[in-house]
Amino acid sequence: MPNLLTKFLAKHYKTLHRIVFPPKCLVCSCFYHPPDGARAASTEDAGRQSTPAMASLQRELGKLLSDCLCQTCIRGMTAVESPMCDCCGLPIKGRQGSDHRCGACILEPKYFRIARAPLIYENNLLRLIHCFKYKGKIQLANPLAEVLLNAFGMFWEKDSMDMVLPVPLHDRRLRRRGFNQAYLLVRNWNNLAGHDPNHSARLQIERNLLVRVADTTPQSALGRAKRAVNIKNAFDLNDPDAVVDKRILLVDDVYTTGATVNECARRLLNCGARHVDVLTLARAV
Repeated sequence: MPNLLTKFLAKHYKTLHRIVFPPKCLVCSCFYHPPDGARAASTEDAGRQSTPAMASLQRELGKLLSDCLCQTCIRGMTAVESPMCDCCGLPIKGRQGSDHRCGACILEPKYFRIARAPLIYENNLLRLIHCFKYKGKIQLANPLAEVLLNAFGMFWEKDSMDMVLPVPLHDRRLRRRGFNQAYLLVRNWNNLAGHDPNHSARLQIERNLLVRVADTTPQSALGRAKRAVNIKNAFDLNDPDAVVDKRILLVDDVYTTGATVNECARRLLNCGARHVDVLTLARAV
């Protein structure tokens, strides 16, 4: 009898634990019970997305974030969809027509080739990223990394990048925060992608190649016009020869005005990179 009880408890421990101690949503702070089975978003919710790729993204969100968020908050996240700017990825107002260059990218061409993000930076996602960055909820790193890796597979072909570079923090800010959120979003990509035929067997992730040499005013404290000036010459490379003729993917958590990633791309291109693309978890609109 004790052996049978032990086996039963071992088999159903996680379910019993959730019944007695239900998780608390990091966004709305309510207690909830994650859905059974695959924990994916409902077919009805997935069907609201207008493309198969975005329907797949909604299902992935429901599956990957259900240990941290209730399904209501997950469904409140908005996917980035076409039409969008074919350079910076900004969703085009009106929701009609095909992808085309936005006015800002026409007036001020970017150093990077394209920038893409799977989700709009608003409401629930904004609060979730703030929990991750500013409240130390680093348990979000792995599920958000999977969301970002899935987005990489949506927007880029297999073996299309030679190198992945997380946007760095200055050493002083890194010591204060304790981690670089951009690096946490990519550090386990090789483990996650290892058994996925849509991704390379290994991605060259360089944590310390791109460095931030200036401890500038936080970009979030500045208006659009001052951000490019603030970030000018803030980045350098420990080994410039390492990026010569390389196809580089820059990764960060949020694309707001694009000033930070654009300055990173400028420095990389000046050191001989073939081209620079950008992937972020969220896109401000």
